[in-house]
This record gives sequence, structure tokens and C-alpha cells, in this order.
Amino acid sequence: MDQPKDLSKPKYESLYQEFESPLMRDLRRDAYGEDIGQHSWVTASDLRRDAVRLGISADGLLLDLGCGPCGPLTFLMKSLGCHGIGFDVSAAALSAGLARARSLGVEGRIRVQEANLDGQIPLEIDCIDAAILLDVVLHLRDRLHAFLEIARVLKRGARLLFTDAGVVTGSISNEEVAARSMHGFSQFCAPGFNERIIERAGFVMLETENRTAALLENATGRLTARQKHVGDLEQVEASGFARYQDYLRSVIAMAERGALSRMMYLAELR
Repeated sequence: MDQPKDLSKPKYESLYQEFESPLMRDLRRDAYGEDIGQHSWVTASDLRRDAVRLGISADGLLLDLGCGPCGPLTFLMKSLGCHGIGFDVSAAALSAGLARARSLGVEGRIRVQEANLDGQIPLEIDCIDAAILLDVVLHLRDRLHAFLEIARVLKRGARLLFTDAGVVTGSISNEEVAARSMHGFSQFCAPGFNERIIERAGFVMLETENRTAALLENATGRLTARQKHVGDLEQVEASGFARYQDYLRSVIAMAERGALSRMMYLAELR
């Protein structure tokens, strides 16, 4: 469910290949309540509110960096009527995304491409009307480089909305850091860090919102949903099932005591 974001090499291609299987769809419905093909901590209710924040018109072009199977991107495209571009390192995720786009009737308005977000974004300057980066920044090795690249491809006055589920707002142990980093490279940050980096990249911060309560509800729902389907998941994940359950329990424990927060940031390019 929470797809890996190792931006240098896709590690869970088999899970992306099964992303639209009956089992995975059942899991998303049980965990999120509303299955929009999302991954990580994204919910449909958040996206409905965020669609307004993006300030993009029906003929605009929306960029989703680290799009995975394109659930949020196609949801926003369907809602707003805009065009979309999705970049991800996983070919299997992008294939699932194209299938979802076809099922929603937006295949003529979407383009997807494999890309490593720690490198250069393969787009011309000043061509994007809005961008989203959902729960990906935690796994970037150089945030300033990434935000400078986003600034390069955005039009002046365009908006960037991103979420970071790795903001340290309390005390966390080395065991919890290790558990939270099970998907690969992870960089946790202090409050204010993202705001400073965004400003250095040429953006003005418009809004921040603490979404840890929603993350807690999300993680608890996913833990329960996975336990409900334990037999089927153990066949797919083998020994990885127990490790993933421990990962979710760690996320829940840190969120409950306010030690690790998920924040939403909305910025506008100067």
C-alpha cells in the first residue's frame, strides 16, 4: 500500500504490478474508505481540498513528481479537467497509472515517463501550471536541487503543493528511525527546514497544515485492513508481511505522541 520511494532504483516492481489486483483494491477500500488508486498517506478528502489550492484551470498542465500508479494525478485530472504529466522511477507503477487513466477516460490528457527525481526533470523551462509532490520529499537526497528543478519548469506564479511525513516534532529512537526507513533512503527534518529550502529555491510559502491526525487514522486503517487479509498478503509478501505491520505500528506510535508529523506545504513561485 505505502509504495517505496527509493528514487534511484525501483525495489517493489512486483507490488506495483499487482496494484490493481482484487486484493489490492480490497485493501485500499478497507484502509482508506475511498479507493482512488492512492498510495502512501494520500486521501481523497485531502485531494478535494487541495485541488482548489493548486489554482489550475481546465486547460492547465499539472505535474506529479513521484506519481507512482497515478491515483492522485488522475483523480485531480478528472476533477479539474486539466492535463497531467507524471514522473516516477517505476515502469510497473507508470503502466498501472496508464491503465487507471484509461479507466477514467483521461488517457488522452496524460503523459508519464520514468525519471529519477534526484536528477534533472526532463522538461523545458516555464511549461508547468502547477505541481504536486506527495510524500516523496522524505526520500530525496537533495531537496534544494529538487525544488530548484521544480522552479525551473514551473511558470511564474504557479503553485507547488507537497507533503512531508518526516518532520521531527518530538523525540524518536534509532529503532523507530530504522523502522520508518524500511522503503529506502529517508531524510527526516526539523520544523522550518522545508520552509527555508523552499524560499531559497525562489518560492513564497502560502500555507502549511499539519496532517498528522489524518496520517494516524490512515495508518491505523491500513494496519487493520492488512490484518484482515493476512492470509492472502502472506502469500504475496512472505516474511515481509510482519515487517510491514511493524512499520505501521511504529508510524502509529510516533504519530500518537506527536514525535513525527506529516505536514502539507503550499508555495508559489515568485
